[in-house]
This record gives sequence, structure tokens and C-alpha cells, in this order.
Amino acid sequence: MKKVLILLFVVFNFLNSQVLDRSLKPQTLATPKLKLPVMQKAKLNNGLQIILVEHHELPVVQMQMVLNCGLLQENISGVANLTANMLDEGTTKRTALEIADDISFLGSNININSSNDASFATVLTIKENLESTFEIFSDIILHPTFPEKEWDRIKKQQLASLQQQKDMPAFVASNIFSKTLFGDEHPYGRNSSGTIESVNKITIDDLKNYYKENYLPNQSTLIIVGDVKIEEVQKLVNKYLGKWENGIAKSFTISQTPTIESTKIILIDKPQAAQSEIRVGHIGVARNNEDFFALTLLNTILGGQFTSRINMNLRESKGYTYGARSGFAMNKYPGAFTISAPVKSSVTDSSLIEIMKEFNLIISENVTEKELQLAKNSIIRSLPQGFETPSQIASQISNLVVNNLPDDYYNTLVEKYSAISMEEILRVGKKYLSPNKSAIVIVGDLPLIKESIAKLNFGNIIVADSDGNKIK
Repeated sequence: MKKVLILLFVVFNFLNSQVLDRSLKPQTLATPKLKLPVMQKAKLNNGLQIILVEHHELPVVQMQMVLNCGLLQENISGVANLTANMLDEGTTKRTALEIADDISFLGSNININSSNDASFATVLTIKENLESTFEIFSDIILHPTFPEKEWDRIKKQQLASLQQQKDMPAFVASNIFSKTLFGDEHPYGRNSSGTIESVNKITIDDLKNYYKENYLPNQSTLIIVGDVKIEEVQKLVNKYLGKWENGIAKSFTISQTPTIESTKIILIDKPQAAQSEIRVGHIGVARNNEDFFALTLLNTILGGQFTSRINMNLRESKGYTYGARSGFAMNKYPGAFTISAPVKSSVTDSSLIEIMKEFNLIISENVTEKELQLAKNSIIRSLPQGFETPSQIASQISNLVVNNLPDDYYNTLVEKYSAISMEEILRVGKKYLSPNKSAIVIVGDLPLIKESIAKLNFGNIIVADSDGNKIK
């Protein structure tokens, strides 16, 4: 047997050696086609929207409830996140332990979370246990009780997590960066987990009120992807969610976002830190911006992938960091444009110089044709991968729902990205990026970095504590 295996190994290597010439660079294959799923739609009398994509490769079903509520609807920082966390901690029918045991017994999974613009209840189950899982899921959505015993535990966990964040430079830098750009009153300027002060103020009644005002069927969409037919889905959803009472969503207003007239630098001391956490940027654009595709390509070139300018400069050329990146937070309202990097403390000033150099360069001259084509290929060739599994398909449809995009949005992606020119990249860079009107937040060893940063004369320096409050 051993001789046979050796013989097969020799033959295999011989055949491969006849086919492959390893001195030649592999040829790039043709761009894979994007096969889009067919969406079937239905609607309950209470206003709940249903979107189904049949996916019969495996006997599994992925569901995602998209609720039109998040940080935007908060009256106290942290309420949206904590309401989502508490939803499966007890119902009129089950305790928290019973919910966990029932879900575990079925081999299913239910997860609930909240973001800036929406909240999500995600379910994964095998087809055989779909109805049993859906019954538990509907019980959680329709009949949460927010028990005091579980609230005490969840609240303590949240407070402990927030206290830990204060000692984590990456969290501190990101939180203060958001606060600097948007202010305390704007939802995007707040930590989604809240603050120690705000969480201590939150009561069970606050959670119940948030749930009552925002968890409404006429403000929700149920996305189902899996081994089911539309008739099965309609019957199931009507049976368990048909009595979910609709309502009028509470109105809200977004406070005026402060503008940055000239670059300012906020320094936060992290004694003896080996690294400095850097955040640079300003308020960007909303998701519905007409220049979305050009901006996405611009960011891919600047800091959106491993071979981006910022990462190749700071990591590969200079060795200042393990990774540097940039990105637009494109929400329902304009989010932040951020360049971020953890760098060695001793080269904090040098890193900032390189970041600002790349920031200015992207808006002062055309990118190269090679860079643009690489960015296009990176995005276009990765598109089919986003539609391979039920979970990925549900996530892509969720993107349509949250951002109010047309059903045929994905049909036109390839041609829209392909049509962007180098001149378009430069135009949107000049229009939307402002290096000289940015916030720079750095968390690091202050005695080591402050003087060298001040010598750069990039902007007025403010020293703040870990909450972003100015220190005199």
C-alpha cells in the first residue's frame, strides 16, 4: 500500500510539472458573473414587509428582521443597544434560561442588535425546525417583559464594558473622534453603548418605552433566505406575527452638525503607551450621495484595502504600523470620514506627516490608471462572494432595506463602478475631502509625543481626558 501511494504521488507531481510552468506569472481569469437572487415580496395587514429569496442548496433558513430604529431614535444614550440586548432576556411565556435552552435544543441561533440607523433580529435554523424556531422568535419580538433580575445583570455588564473601554486606546480614540465631529447632541457623536453616566440613568421603563415606540410591524421588514416557498412563509408569518399591532413611529430631529473651520488636534494621555492611536478626518456623506461609487473607489485607493496608499506607506514602506486604513461611514445621514492607524509611539509625528501627505495628495492630482483598475477589480470581482450563502444574501438585501435602495441596485453595480474615471476620482476628492478642516485625535504617551506634534503646526492642540473633556 505504501508503494502504491508513493507511485501515485510521483505520477501526480509529474503530470503537474508538465502542465504548470512556475516561472510564468498566472493569468488573470475573467471577471466572475454576478448571479442575483430573485426577490419575492409580500405584506401583512399590519404593515410588516416580507422579502423571500429561495435558496434550496441546503435545508437551512436564514431570517433577518430589520427594524427602522437605532441610535437616531434614542432619548438617552445606550437605550437602543440595551433594548436589543434585553429583548431575549424573558417573555410572558419564557424566562431567559428557557429561551436559551429552547433555542439550543433546536440547534438554532437568534441574535438581536442595534446600529446607528436600524435594529436587527437575526435567526438561523434548519428547515425541519423552522416553525418551532419561528414561534420562539415571534415570542421574543412580540412579548418581551424586560425582567428586573436580568436587567440588573445586563446593566452591570454594560457598565463594566464601558469602564474597560476607558482603558482601551482604540475605543477612546474612536469615541472622542466621533464626539469631536458631531458633538454630544447628535446620535452619531455618541457611543452606541452609551456612557457610564447615561447607562446609570436608564431604567426598565426607558427600555419599555423605546420598544413600544419603535418596535412596530409597519416599521419593519422580515427577510427570509432559505429552503422555503412563499406560500410556506406567508402562512408561517401570518400565524405568528399577524397579531403584532402596528403604530405610529415617534418623530425625531437631528441636531445641527458643527463644522470644523480649521484643523484641530485633540491629545489624550495614555501613560507609557507603546503605541499611539491616530484618527484623522471630518464629516463625510450620507449613503444616498450621488457620488457613492466614485467615493468608494477613491477610498479603496486611499485606505480601503491592504494595497492602499496609506497602508503601503505606513506599513510596508515605513514600518510604522501593522495596518492603516480609511473609510466613509455612510449612514442615513452624513457619517464620518476617518483615517485610522495604531503606530509606534516614537514615530507618532512622522506617521501623522505621512497620513496628511496622502490625505492631501489624493485631492491634488489624478490617481494612476493602474491604481484605479486595481480598485475596480478588487470591488467588482468580490461582488459574487457576497451572494453565496443565505446569511450573505440576507445581509445584502438588508442593505437595500436600511438604505432605501432600489430592488435592481445590484444589477447595475458592475457598470457603475466600471464607468468611473480618474478625473471623477479627483473631482469627488476635491469636493468632499478637506485635510485642512479636519479633526486629529491621538491617544498616546503625552510626554513623549506632545512636543513633536506641536512642532508640526498642523493645528491648535487641545489636551483632553478619556471622555473628551478639555483639560486646562
